[in-house]
Amino acid sequence: MIEPPEAPHHVVEHHRNAGKWFDIAMAVAVLIVSFGSLYVSLHTGHTMEALVEQNQRLVRAQSTPILQYTHGNNVDGEKVLHFEVRNVGTGPARVAWARLNVDGETYDRWSDYALGAGTDLRRLPLQNAPLAPAVLSAGDERPIMRWPRQGGSPELAAWDRVEASRFRARATACYCSVFDECWISHMNGDVPRQVVSCENPEAIAPRGNSGH
Repeated sequence: MIEPPEAPHHVVEHHRNAGKWFDIAMAVAVLIVSFGSLYVSLHTGHTMEALVEQNQRLVRAQSTPILQYTHGNNVDGEKVLHFEVRNVGTGPARVAWARLNVDGETYDRWSDYALGAGTDLRRLPLQNAPLAPAVLSAGDERPIMRWPRQGGSPELAAWDRVEASRFRARATACYCSVFDECWISHMNGDVPRQVVSCENPEAIAPRGNSGH
């Protein structure tokens, strides 16, 4: 009986070593691919979070109200005191309250400021509308008070008093956006101070949740 020749031991060992290194190379390749996939997933997750945050900022920027208070004493060449508030922002403003402080006196209504001591509103040719509570859309203007200079001596004296003091008047309002982000502002170009709510205006909103 003829037996097949036995393969040399070094050849068998070579094949075993080759198979061993192939297995190691495949395992390393799988690890590299796994780590690569994990990195891509993490990077994609961070990118998506950044995009979501940027989108939220963009939406807020496009929905942030900014109130501006103006006043003057002339309309079409006539002596007319006028006070108005315009929403110059990009979103609607829900005005919760508004006040006017003049020489230490605080008024919730501009007409009370015009009345003064002992002046009868019924005797004044005065048009007025409350600023709060109200909703001002972006671009809307709310005429608060319009008062032509006419009438007798008491009415003219009251008109002149308001005309002389209107530059010392400081308006303050608390208003919120559609996202229930609220601010207190003097409506004169100042940076609005963000608060948690207009019901509790002294509670400052936490950092990182700021608007304008």
